[in-house]
Amino acid sequence: MDNLKRCSPTFYAGPVPAGNSGRCWNIASVSEDEGEIVLYGDVLSQKPIDWWTGEPEPGMYITPEGFMEDLALVKDKSKITVKLNSCGGDLYTGIAIHNAIKSLNAEINVVVEGIAASAASVIMCAGDTVSVYPGSIVMIHEAACGVVDYCNIDDLKAIIKMLDNANAACVEIYAAKTGDEAEHLKSMMHRETWMTGKEAIDKGFADELLNGADPDMKMLGKDVLMVAGIRHDVKGLHVPESLNIKQISPVAKAEDIKATGETEESQKGETKMSFNNTEELRTAEPQLVSQIEAEAADRAVAQAVADERARLRAIDEIASVVGDELVQEAKYGDNPCTAEQLALRAVQAQAALGATHLQNVAADSAASGVQDVKASSAKEDENKPLTKDERRAQGRAAAKAAKEGK
Repeated sequence: MDNLKRCSPTFYAGPVPAGNSGRCWNIASVSEDEGEIVLYGDVLSQKPIDWWTGEPEPGMYITPEGFMEDLALVKDKSKITVKLNSCGGDLYTGIAIHNAIKSLNAEINVVVEGIAASAASVIMCAGDTVSVYPGSIVMIHEAACGVVDYCNIDDLKAIIKMLDNANAACVEIYAAKTGDEAEHLKSMMHRETWMTGKEAIDKGFADELLNGADPDMKMLGKDVLMVAGIRHDVKGLHVPESLNIKQISPVAKAEDIKATGETEESQKGETKMSFNNTEELRTAEPQLVSQIEAEAADRAVAQAVADERARLRAIDEIASVVGDELVQEAKYGDNPCTAEQLALRAVQAQAALGATHLQNVAADSAASGVQDVKASSAKEDENKPLTKDERRAQGRAAAKAAKEGK
């Protein structure tokens, strides 16, 4: 179990996107007898924090932090309306919020104003009645988990047991709401069942079909579902084509968008939105702009990391012929440079050393006085008269030689 704890399995019923600072729910007293709970965003076990800055990440989310305290505002109301638009997230948090709402001594009506998927469908079942629009979406599926670390067979068996228990808890909640058989509900969860408002009523998950405009829904690419202006990450899920959700073509560059408004392309079944400038796009689709900017920032960071690694790798390849001091300066000094620039610096440094060596040789020569030494001519030495001492020395040498010759 110690290793399993290090694996840190996090159970959730769907992808969990980043959240933002501030609470994305609202709990208020509408009248003396009525209260209202608005739950928009994804369900997380805690506020997501940027690892580098320590600041909350942008987005929308619902967490237990502060929710239970805020729930006290309506605990004495006899009627409470819960307005829900969430693609789910952390299953255990969803169960905790379901239980907290269910325990209120009030008549609970949950209105699915957009989508109630995975863990949010568990929260939805806290309602004594559930109201949906024809275009509302309800989705149920099996719990999943993310595991980080090495696991042995016992660890994996323990994780499977946890998943089985999580699924069993969902089945009990769905069965209490729908009156359906557990095995049928397990089968629906295994198939990842998506339901429109009418289908949710037919299957017992909802009770009332509301009149009025359906929530605005559109798919941004294949992984992002926009519901009533809220961005939901549906990566890994399988949104069926039968829901007839508008497909919005991904926007690569805002400055490339030229047209003026929306046009239907019946041949592709897509809606392409274009604007005159980025401000129009930001006003009309703030979530889309945020997504584009975040993706652009991620790409820029990834490219910068790749470029820096390539720079250091190239420097290492010529480090042996350059010298440690220049290499350290090129990598981490106040004037970092590329491998090409480092090679030029090394050549310049070597040239400077050569010039200094020549200057030192010239200085040493000047200091030795060698320039004052003059060579003598052999011819001049032959004609030069001998001194008295030289003549005596020659006479002695000649006498000695004659004597030895005798």
